[in-house]
Amino acid sequence: MDRKVFAVYHYLKNLFHLLFPILSLHGDDLELENHIIIGADVHVARLDEMFIINTLQTRPSFVSDDMIAKAASVVNACQTQTGVATADIESVRNGIWSEGRPLMCYMYCLWEQFGLVDDKRELSLNGMLTFFQRMPAYRAEVQRAISECKRIANGDNCQYAYTFNKCYAERSPRTYYLF
Repeated sequence: MDRKVFAVYHYLKNLFHLLFPILSLHGDDLELENHIIIGADVHVARLDEMFIINTLQTRPSFVSDDMIAKAASVVNACQTQTGVATADIESVRNGIWSEGRPLMCYMYCLWEQFGLVDDKRELSLNGMLTFFQRMPAYRAEVQRAISECKRIANGDNCQYAYTFNKCYAERSPRTYYLF
C-alpha cells in the first residue's frame, strides 16, 4: 500500500472509531452495522485483502500531473526545510487541517519558492491573480477569496500563511490545492 494512502487510511480509521461508534473493525471485515457512512470525497474499498482509501477529486482539474511534477523539487525542499509530515499535507488536501508549526511553515516556504512573497516578505498574489485571469469561470471567486483572506490572516509568516490558506480553501475549494 502506498505510504500516503496508508497514512490517510489510518488517520481516517481512527477518526471514524472516535466519531462514529457504529463503525467497528472485526478481523479483516469492515462492518457498518446496517449504516452507510459517506465521507466528503472519500471512498473505502476492499482490494487484495487490504482496505484502500481512494481520495476522489483531491485537486482542481487545472492542477495537472505536469504541474505537480514541476513542483516536486520545491515540495521536497520545503518538506525537508520545515520537517512537515507527508500525512499532514495529504490531510489538508482532504480537508483535515492540523495546526502544527511544520505545516504552517511549509505553506510559507511554498509561497517563497513559488514567488508569492515580495521584498518585504509579505504575500503578493499578482502571479496567482494573473493565473486565474486566464480562467474566467474562477476569476470572481478567486478575487473575492483573496480579498477576504488577506484581511483575516494574521500572525508571523508561518501563521499568516496557514490562516490564509485555510481561509482560501474554505472560500474557494474549487481552486485550492496544497502542493
